[in-house]
Amino acid sequence: MRKSEKINKALFGWLPVEMQDSIGKLRRYSAIGRKGEGNPIVMRVDGTTFHGGLADRWKGIVSLFALSKVLHRDFRIYYTYPFRLTEFQVPNLYDWRISDTQISRNLINTKMLRLAGDATLERVQSLPENKQIHAYANRDWLDIINSTYGTSFRWGELFNQLFKPSEALQEALSEYGGHTSEPYIAVAFRMQNLLGDYQEYEYKPASEERQKEIIAACISFLKRLHEKENMPVLVTSDSGRMSQEASLLPFVFSTRGEAAHADTVCDQAKEVYMKSFVDFYMLAGAEKIYAPATKEMYRSDFPRYAALVYDKEFARVDL
Repeated sequence: MRKSEKINKALFGWLPVEMQDSIGKLRRYSAIGRKGEGNPIVMRVDGTTFHGGLADRWKGIVSLFALSKVLHRDFRIYYTYPFRLTEFQVPNLYDWRISDTQISRNLINTKMLRLAGDATLERVQSLPENKQIHAYANRDWLDIINSTYGTSFRWGELFNQLFKPSEALQEALSEYGGHTSEPYIAVAFRMQNLLGDYQEYEYKPASEERQKEIIAACISFLKRLHEKENMPVLVTSDSGRMSQEASLLPFVFSTRGEAAHADTVCDQAKEVYMKSFVDFYMLAGAEKIYAPATKEMYRSDFPRYAALVYDKEFARVDL
C-alpha cells in the first residue's frame, strides 16, 4: 500500500490537486458501490495514504469537527488504520462513530478530499450538500477557522467533546494512579530513530558516541529541572532506551512498554499502539510539559497538543 502510494505520487503528483483527488476516488469507490447513510463530513484514517502520526491525525480530526460545526454538517470519524480508534478512544459528548454499512463506497455519492499538508480553507468552503464528504487531513486549521468565521473554538475543548478514554485505555492509565495522586511535571523526549530502537519512516540512528552524548544531555536536563521544580517528573519517549535511562533517576517515573509509529508500523499488538495514547493522556495530566531537544531531535507537536487538552503550560528547551 505504501509502495502504491509512492507510485501514484510519482505518476500524478504534478497534476492539480483536484485531479489527484479524482484519481484517488477511482481507487477507493465504484459506480455501483453502496451509497451509505446521510451526508456527514467524515475524517478517514484507513491506510490508503500517508496520515502522519497521532498528533497529526488529531489535528485533522479536531479541525474537521470545527468545520462541521460552522457548516452545520454531521461529523463522523472512520478510523481503521492500523487499529480501530474505538479500541483506545470512544465518543464523549458527541457521537462520531460511523459503521462500515453507513459509510459510502459510491463514486457518485462521495466527494473525496486529500487535505494533508493543505493549510487553507479554499477547498472546503463550498461542499456539496447531497454527498458524504470523505477527508484525509492532518493540519490544525482552528486559527484559520476562527478568523474566517468569527468563532472562538479552543482545541482542548473540541478534543474533549469528541473523546474520552476507552475502558481499556482507562485501565492502562489507572496503573499510574500511585504517581498521579500528587502534582507532577512532564518531559517528552522525541528521538525518532536516533537511538536505534524506534522504526519511523527512513530515519537513521546516530553514531554510538553521539547516542551517549544525547542521552547524557537529556539526563542532565532532568536533574536541573528537578532541582528547579522539586516535583516528581514523568518522562515519556518513543525510545525505550531513553525511558529506561531516565527511570534510573529516583524522582522520575516513566510510561512502560514499546511504542510504534501509527503511520509506519501496521502489524503490532494492541498494547504497542496503546503506549502512545497512554503517553498523551499522562502528559495532559501534568502541571507543565517540557519538550527538550538536541539539534538532531525532532520538535514534535505531540506534547504541545497534549498541553492543549487541559490548557497546561508548555515549553520547548534547546539542549
